[in-house]
Order: sequence, then structure tokens, then C-alpha cells
Amino acid sequence: MISDKSGLSNRLGWVLDETEQMLERVRRLFSDYSQNSDQSKLEEALELGRNVLGVLDILEAEGAYMLNREVVLLMDAILQEQIENPDDANTICADGLLQLSEYLKHLHDGYADLPVIILPMLNNLRAARKADLLSEHLVFLPAEGSITNEQIGTDKHVTLSPAKRDEALQRLRFYMQKALLGWYNNGGDDGQPGKHLQAARKVAANLLVMNGNMRSRSLWWVSSALLQALEQKKLESSAAVKMLVGRLEREIKRFSEEDEVVYNQTLPDELLKNLLYYVGLSEEGNAQLQAVKSAYHLDLYLPKGETLEELRSYYSVPGRELWRTVAGSMQDELSLLMMQVEGMNGRTDPEAMMGDVANRTLSLSQALSMLGLGKAAALTEVQANQQLAISKSPGVVEKLLLEGMGEHYIKLERLLAEYAETGHDRTEDIFSEDGILADMGASREAIRSLLVDITKAQSELGLFSQDTTGFGHVEEAVKLLHAMQGTVDVLGYGELQPLIEGTKNYLQLDILQNRREPGTGELSCLADIVTLLEASLSCIEQEEDYLPLLPTGYEKLEALDESCAIDLLGRIDMQAANDELNIKKKARQAIPATLLGKVRNQRLLTG
Repeated sequence: MISDKSGLSNRLGWVLDETEQMLERVRRLFSDYSQNSDQSKLEEALELGRNVLGVLDILEAEGAYMLNREVVLLMDAILQEQIENPDDANTICADGLLQLSEYLKHLHDGYADLPVIILPMLNNLRAARKADLLSEHLVFLPAEGSITNEQIGTDKHVTLSPAKRDEALQRLRFYMQKALLGWYNNGGDDGQPGKHLQAARKVAANLLVMNGNMRSRSLWWVSSALLQALEQKKLESSAAVKMLVGRLEREIKRFSEEDEVVYNQTLPDELLKNLLYYVGLSEEGNAQLQAVKSAYHLDLYLPKGETLEELRSYYSVPGRELWRTVAGSMQDELSLLMMQVEGMNGRTDPEAMMGDVANRTLSLSQALSMLGLGKAAALTEVQANQQLAISKSPGVVEKLLLEGMGEHYIKLERLLAEYAETGHDRTEDIFSEDGILADMGASREAIRSLLVDITKAQSELGLFSQDTTGFGHVEEAVKLLHAMQGTVDVLGYGELQPLIEGTKNYLQLDILQNRREPGTGELSCLADIVTLLEASLSCIEQEEDYLPLLPTGYEKLEALDESCAIDLLGRIDMQAANDELNIKKKARQAIPATLLGKVRNQRLLTG
């Protein structure tokens, strides 16, 4: 099995019979209520369900606790008459009680407590009371620009006048309402649900070409794939799926009320993620369905099947590759979070970015919980709440707080890597260790931070080269280079300092101080130095030899010195830098190089 939670199986063994008797009593009471609408039976079932919840909480059976909690919340909503469709809600609640018993037996058999395998049922229970779905936390969207028109299959974009746009959207919304109503009613009078889903797909296709932005186009492309899966019966029409598809009609309304730019900016990630989750759960289908799965890598890390028997096979030893992929997906998200946290260092307006980091961290916490890493999830939720509180306070965030966030993400990265390989949850060991910043992972994160800063500096200098009167860009680049100097010193890469210090002094003491517009030759030389610096940092991150790049960087610095208005080299200890460079070269020569390493170095030198 993937997790070392045999202790849970033993604990559960002591109380399983008694707990199952309580659940059987809850099922009978709820069945009596469903048949006779006797509210006293529902109240008794609810009270007994809460007692079971207490037992599962003490046992630390997280998945079972989550499932029972959703059942209890749905019962309470039924009791309070807060349900739109009582008959459906009663059926879903009864199904949830049955799956809870199955899941407890699953745990007693020694399988890991992994809430992810009961997520479809959790979502159905939540959908019955119109609560947000949980599946968004298991899907991590690729970077903006990763999805292309080539993948979507068309680059067609229709631009309409405001009047025609309003008319078209009003018509499309009506067609979507009609199609969904026919589908909800099991096909309507004609008894053909597939026909109505086809009509809904046509609406989605029209909305796709009315959007020029790839984010909005992706929404309707993914929506069309989900409708195709339902049409071809590759996915069950569950309560959660129906609630999710119903949101598409409301998105058309919102699109009609906002212009395309505003709509794209406010398009919720959670909607797209939930759509993708259910596309991922569907069986293999036709071209569009498979294209979406391939573009978002859904087949790699989302579970398949409907029964516990089918689902749990994906989380046992033969599925080790799946766990590596899950860990890799989450580590990509961690890398993004670490970059965002580093980007807030020294910023006077970090509130919006910190709010985004808090939301992403909370989503990560939910994902960890679904994967059975409950303690890590709890610690990450605390981190998210702290970030949310910070986002509401204007001003610069203390560097110590940012470093603490970075440490947390580094520990999670390590935890996920070990969990994927060994199946052991080492949260307590990893999060109780001191001196994490001395860890190799912390050094790697510091290098990543330097790469982020040098990329930002390159962007600022690129903008300055287009308009050499835009000195504000130079000021930003100087700030970034100044911050890099201290980090490079701490990491012990003194041989890089001439490139950083020389570039910073040139910009600050010559260009900014004299408000001088540099010539083309100077800008070209400056670009070469910054590019070589970026290449050196990339090599360090990839554990490749960067030393052969530095002599070229020093030569470019000498060339820049000849054309600038200050004594650039006189301010830099080039002798100390060359000495350090030669010492490191000799040390590296003493280590036998692999053929692959030699090839890589040659490629770096020749481009």
C-alpha cells in the first residue's frame, strides 16, 4: 500500500463492530424518514451521525471523518429545509451512508486513508446542498499560455458589434437553458438526453469562437469535452456534475454583462479546475475528450473507476508512477508559490499577491488532505491563514515571515518526494527538524530566487533599450541587482560578483546619475553580461559547470568599462574574483567528469 497507516487499521478494529451498528441504526432511521417524512426520525439520525463523527475524529480516520461530516451536513440542511430537490438529496445521503460503511471496511483491510478515492461521493453530498465542490484542489492549472489554438483545434475568432454580441449571447443562453433543462429531465419528452447534450456542445463551440483570450477559450473547450463525455456516457451524470454543468449557463449571463477583458480577468480558476476533474474521471472517448485530457495531463494523476475496489488499485504499489506524477504536479505548484513569495521581498504593495498566495496555499492544504497527509494539510492551512491575515495589512512584509513561508514550501517539497517513493508520511520528522535553511533545498531555492530577480532585471533593461529615456526601468534593475549581491555572497559564489557589481555600478553611477542615454554598442555589451550571469545561475541550479562562462563575462565587462563615463573596473576587485575562479576550476578538474557533463559544457560554450 502507499501509506504506512497500519496503526489506523488496528485502532479501527477495536471499534468497527460498534461503529457499524451505529451506522446501521442511522441508515434505518434515515430510511424511515425518507419514506414517511417523520422529522423526529431525521433528528435522531442526525444526532447519532454526530456521535459517529466524534468516534472517527478520535481515530484520526480523516477520509471517513470527511465523508461522515458531509453526510451530517446534508442531513442538517434537509432538516432545515435548505434543499432544492429533497428526493435527490435523500438518495444521495443514503448512498453516502452506504459508502461510509464500505470505506471503513476498506480501512480495516489495511488500505490507506486517502480521501481522494471517495471524492466523487464527497462532491455529490456537497452538490446536494449547493456547497462548493472539493475537486478543484486536485487540479493544478498549467502556466498561462500553455494551452494553444493548435491544441484546441481552431484559431477562429468572431468579433461582433456590441448590439450583435448582446443579441447572440441572449440567444445562446436561451439555447443552453433549453438543452440543460431537457437533459436534467432525462431527455425531456423525446427521451433523448444525448440530443440535448449535443445542443449544449454547439452552444459551447459558439462561445469558444466569440472569445479571443486563451483562458476563456480554454473554458469552453473543456466544457465541450465534459458535455461530450456525458453525451457518450463516458461519465455518470451525478448531482455534482449536473450542478457544475448548470454553472455554464450562468457564465454566459456573466459574459453578456461584462466585456471580454473584464470577464477573462474574473473567470474563476475553481470552475475550470472542477470541469477538468470530471473530464479526467471520464473513460476514454473521442478526439476532443482525449485532446483535453492530454493537454492538461489528466490521465496521469486523476483516479478512475466508481467503486472502492476499482479506485484503490490506483493507490497501491503498482501505481507508484501515479504517485510520482501527483508529487511532481504539486511540486510545480510549490515552485510557483516559492517564486511568488520571493517576489514580495521589499515590495510596498504585496497585498494582492499575498492574497493569491494564501488562496493557493489553502488549495494545496486541501490537496494534501485528499492524499492522506492530514498533518501536513493542517500545518499548511495554518500557513494559509497567516498569509491571509498578512494580505489584509498594507506595507512591506517582514523578510523573516517570507523566509518562514519559503521554509514551509521546501519542507513540503521534500515530504512529497519521499511520500511518492516510500509511501511513508514523514510530516512530523521533516517539520520538526531545525536548520532547514542549511539544507540543500534551501540553497536551491535561493538560486531560484536569484534567477527570478535576474529575469526581472533583464525585462526592465529590455524595456529601457526600447526607450532610453525610461530611467525608471533602470532604477528597478538596480534594486534587483543590489538585492542579488547579498544572496550571492551568502551562497559563496564570489566569482559572480564582478558581473553583478559591474552591471549595478554602470547603471547607477553612470546611466542614472548622469541621466545619460547609452549607445547601441553599450546596450549590446550590457545585454551580454546579464545573459551570461543568467546562464551561470541556470547552470548552478542544474548542477552543471558554469565556470567556463565567466571569462567571457569578464571580457564583456572590460569592453563596457571602455565605453562608460566612470572607472568601472577600478571599483571591482577583479584579482580576488579571478583567484576564486581559478581555485574552483582546479577543484572541479580534480573530479572525474562524466561524458554527459562534458557534452553539456561544450553545448553551453558553443550555444
